[in-house]
Amino acid sequence: MLFLTLMLFFLTVVLFVLGISMQPEAASIKNRLANWAAATATGNISAIEQELQLPFGERLIRPMLRSLAQIVIKLTPHGAADATQARLNSAGNPGRIGVREFFGLRVISAGLWTAFGLFMFKVLLESSVLQAVACLMLTLIVGMTLPDYVLQQIINSRQYRVRKSLPDILDLLIVSVEAGLGFDGAMAKVVEKVHGPFAEELGRVLEEMRLGKSRMEALRAMSVRINVIEVSTFVAAIYQADQLGVSIAKVLHVQSDTMRVARSQRIREIAAKLPVKMLFPLVFFIFPAIFVVVIGAGVIVITQTFVMQ
Repeated sequence: MLFLTLMLFFLTVVLFVLGISMQPEAASIKNRLANWAAATATGNISAIEQELQLPFGERLIRPMLRSLAQIVIKLTPHGAADATQARLNSAGNPGRIGVREFFGLRVISAGLWTAFGLFMFKVLLESSVLQAVACLMLTLIVGMTLPDYVLQQIINSRQYRVRKSLPDILDLLIVSVEAGLGFDGAMAKVVEKVHGPFAEELGRVLEEMRLGKSRMEALRAMSVRINVIEVSTFVAAIYQADQLGVSIAKVLHVQSDTMRVARSQRIREIAAKLPVKMLFPLVFFIFPAIFVVVIGAGVIVITQTFVMQ
C-alpha cells in the first residue's frame, strides 16, 4: 500500500508539471493575440505586466526546468543536445518542450525516483540488504531512463501514424494533382482536409517555403524530422521527378502502390508473429487451467484410492 501511494504521488507530481508546462500551441497563440489586442487597445503596457500575463507554466515551470537543465548540460558530452533536439523533432515537439526543458524533466525524474529509492532502501534494509540495494539501483535506473522511454514511445507512435496515413495522403495528392493543382497546391489541400502528423509536417513545409526555403530543402528537412524510411523514399522520388522533368502524378501513383504493398507486407509480418506471441500466455495461463480441468478429477480419484488403501 505504501509503495502504491508513493507511486501515485510521483505520477501526480509529474503529470502536474507536464500539464502546466505543456500548453497547446493554438491556445498559446490565441492568448498572445488576445494580450496584443488588449495592449494595442489600452496603450503600451510595462514589461512586468507582460510577464504577469503569461501562463503559470511559462512564468515558473519552464524557467525552473531550464535552470535544472544547466546541471545536466555541463555533464553531457558534446553533441548530446543536438541528438536530443532531433528526437524531440521526431516526436513532434510535444508541448513545445525544448532541449533545456527536457533535460530539466530528466533532473526532476532522477531526483524524485532517487528519493523514493532511498526511502525504500531504508525500509527494506531491516529485512534484507540485497533487496534494499536492488530496489535502490532499480529506482535509479528508472529515474534516469523514464523521460527517454516516454519520448521514444511518443516517437514510435507518431511514426506509426505517419506510416499508416501515408498511402491515403498520397491518394489525395494524386487526385489533387490530376484535378489540375500544382504539387504545392496539392500539399495545401492535404493540410486543409487531413488531420495527423504527416499533414502537420506538410503544413510546416509550406510555411518554410513561404519563408524563403526551396521546396526540396523543406521536404528534406521534413524527412529528417520524421525519420521514416517511407517518407525518405517519397521525398527522393519527388526530387528525382523534379530534376528529370517526370510527371508528378505518375511518380505519386508509383509511390502510392509501393506504400500500400509495404503496408500490406507489414501487416502480414505482424500477423505471422502472433502465434509466437500467443505461446507464452498459452503456456503460463491457459494450459494450467486446461490441465486442471482435464486431469484434475483423475488425480483426485487416484489420490483417494491410494489413501483408502
